[in-house]
Amino acid sequence: MSKFLKNFSVIVVQSLVLAGLAACDKTEGSGGGTLDPGTNKAEIVEGFVCGDIFEDKPRGIDNQFLADDRVYLWLNWTNVGGEHEVRIIWLDSDDNVVAETTKKFNSKSGNQITHFFIDTTGSAPEGRWIAEIQIDGSFVRSYAFWIVTG
Repeated sequence: MSKFLKNFSVIVVQSLVLAGLAACDKTEGSGGGTLDPGTNKAEIVEGFVCGDIFEDKPRGIDNQFLADDRVYLWLNWTNVGGEHEVRIIWLDSDDNVVAETTKKFNSKSGNQITHFFIDTTGSAPEGRWIAEIQIDGSFVRSYAFWIVTG
């Protein structure tokens, strides 16, 4: 290959790399998070909204469900040694509290899997629903899912 083609190839590759880096600055959405394993704060390692739980594992992981479905929330916790109480507040698309579900557990290992569910009805309002998670009275996070008809 001629020296000209080599230099031209290097310039093209460098231009593409620079264009790619410049495009990273123009992303509309970004974010990130970390888990500091040195803290003693209760943390959700994994969480899923799903259509079923089988042998303590989520099945049918989705974020869209039909009205009249049972919707499950599966949570894998860490830093939860001892006794704790988890409360799920289920909010419909109008931000009305539809139900509250509470479960107590005692973890010797500091890890725990919990799951909760809500039975929606055929008259459940369509739209974005929220499952708000609290442990020992403190907000941890929320999960959104959508209820649709037909």
